[in-house]
Amino acid sequence: MATTLYPSAHLAELFFPITNDEEALLQVIRKIAQSGYYQGFETGIFHQSAIAGKIHDIAQQHALRVTQWLTFELLKDNLNLSSLDQSLREKSIRRACELVHLAAECGTTKLSLVSGSDPGDAHRADAMKGFSEAVVRIGEEMNQYDGMLLQIEPLDRYAHKCQLIGPTDETVAWMKRLRSDCPKLYLAWDSAHVALNQEDLVESLTLAAPLISQLHLANAILDPLATGFGDYHMKFGEPGFLTRDVAAQIIDTARHLPLPAEVGAISIAVEMRTTDQDDLWDNELQCRTFLQSAWQA
Repeated sequence: MATTLYPSAHLAELFFPITNDEEALLQVIRKIAQSGYYQGFETGIFHQSAIAGKIHDIAQQHALRVTQWLTFELLKDNLNLSSLDQSLREKSIRRACELVHLAAECGTTKLSLVSGSDPGDAHRADAMKGFSEAVVRIGEEMNQYDGMLLQIEPLDRYAHKCQLIGPTDETVAWMKRLRSDCPKLYLAWDSAHVALNQEDLVESLTLAAPLISQLHLANAILDPLATGFGDYHMKFGEPGFLTRDVAAQIIDTARHLPLPAEVGAISIAVEMRTTDQDDLWDNELQCRTFLQSAWQA
């Protein structure tokens, strides 16, 4: 049976210059909801309860699924959920658990995060143990909210972001072991990080399929000697690897994989970061057009 995918708008990247202006982002969400194309959207955490309540109402009214990322908040405070420093890790876990409740005010269905930096071969096992504890505790805090799941995004291990949670095979094995203690744990798959890990996109999708709750179409320059090498949330197309045909292959592959039925449907979004010099709505249109083109290819 074909997997159900739905288009999502990665507002935290498409409207990056205004992500700290909660009122402005509320207006973006309202316009996105009224457009009738997207069935979900992704943001950072909102701190104003009144605005969070309005977002919840908009999402319910338009049947939109809400994804929120803890990453921005944790990085802002130099927190690290996989730190080898136990006191810093504990502080990070407590803060992440606080953010769970803020996310719930928006009606978040997918609460998302990444690991901290990779400490190297000698200390990776200890970091994994600490991060596992963090994930379980955040999952326990999240369990009081029906319909909310926790998703981890693996990043590249050696190329640019150099994160603890990276290669698909390691990530899937780790998540399967952790599932008994954190049953609502899923994987947010990102094409740029898979490519930067020098993995085959289709093979990675196939291996991770039973755990995937979300897909990001993200571009990157893969040549280590080229200017711009790494994960900079660049525009789709050359000189990066993410052409329309590659995006179409990802979508077609995902449609025919045994993705987790309990999630219901899998979101797919183009991840492209804007700057102060960009026309933000024009960039949104470009990403929407690219996604539609790849979807129909």
